[in-house]
Amino acid sequence: MVEDDASQHALYDMFMHKLKETYYMENEQVDVLGDMSDAATNDDISQAFADHQSETRKQIGRLEHAFAAVDEEPEQHTTPVLAGLVEEQEQFKALFDQPELHNLHYLGAALKAERNEITAYETLLMLANKLDLGDDVTDALQQNLDEEEAVRDELKSMVKGSKIRSMLGKLTP
Repeated sequence: MVEDDASQHALYDMFMHKLKETYYMENEQVDVLGDMSDAATNDDISQAFADHQSETRKQIGRLEHAFAAVDEEPEQHTTPVLAGLVEEQEQFKALFDQPELHNLHYLGAALKAERNEITAYETLLMLANKLDLGDDVTDALQQNLDEEEAVRDELKSMVKGSKIRSMLGKLTP
């Protein structure tokens, strides 16, 4: 029985660690999405980032609700994943100065970020369900997951769209 209590405590600690990382990622994403929206020269891409920035603010509120549901104060724990994506973006901009390439890179970077966020929410939901943390926690996390998956799907459709093909056409003879 003691081992079960220790295991439950370890799972809860892992859940809280992942929740704090996700809270950090979403808070940082608000600024990153704003920067990418401003930097994108394609109106559709720019608008998609602006829309997701607004959605991300709502996701932060739901994460704060999840913290409250387990009687914890919202707290951020840094994760190197987002910093790596931002660093990659800065390196890319330094290497290439064609706006069409930047737009394509922004789409790829956004897809990477969405996949990372989807994995984070899937992990949080798995832990929350195992710990039986209740609907106040899981509903908030599931709604965020659903939105992240919708954004990923929207980005994937943009990658396949005619405007992207047009941008690629400008890059090739």
